[in-house]
Amino acid sequence: MTLIRGRVWKFGDNISADNGIIQYSQVPDLDTFDIPALKAMCFAELQPNFRAEARPGDVVVAGRNFGHHSHQHACVAMKECGVAACVVESTDSAFIRKALNIGLPIIVCPGVTSLAEQGDELSADLATGEIRNVKTGATRHARPFSERMIDIWRAGGFSRAMRLKLMPQVAEPVRRGTRYGI
Repeated sequence: MTLIRGRVWKFGDNISADNGIIQYSQVPDLDTFDIPALKAMCFAELQPNFRAEARPGDVVVAGRNFGHHSHQHACVAMKECGVAACVVESTDSAFIRKALNIGLPIIVCPGVTSLAEQGDELSADLATGEIRNVKTGATRHARPFSERMIDIWRAGGFSRAMRLKLMPQVAEPVRRGTRYGI
């Protein structure tokens, strides 16, 4: 199954990873991932109620240039808050890779901001690229994920996918403190 379905949190254009998704200048330790601090600042400047109301499986919908000036910490913050996927008008390939490395799919889908509003339910099929508003039935199409990208997403990130591929008999959970393998 390659389908993600969740409640929409909608954002506009030019959402910076470093000064929008999180406040990078306030990250207490840049060498590690201070999960409580990252979760507390996730989208706090843009939607102050995000942290209190976000639920596992939620989907971020955003406009053009999402996640620019990206650092891995922004991806970790969203993933730790329960975001299942981000469907955006545009972003850069580096941000897509950083997010997928930790198992968070970033889907580029032109027209998605006209497809869904805050609180709608959106489904995204990574294999076909179909993005659908569950309530209205309206759809848009994104470029489908490659089989390798889907494998990384299913495994929960690049490090775990490589462990599963290279040593399937040793597919142990990631040890505490190395959750993101970075």
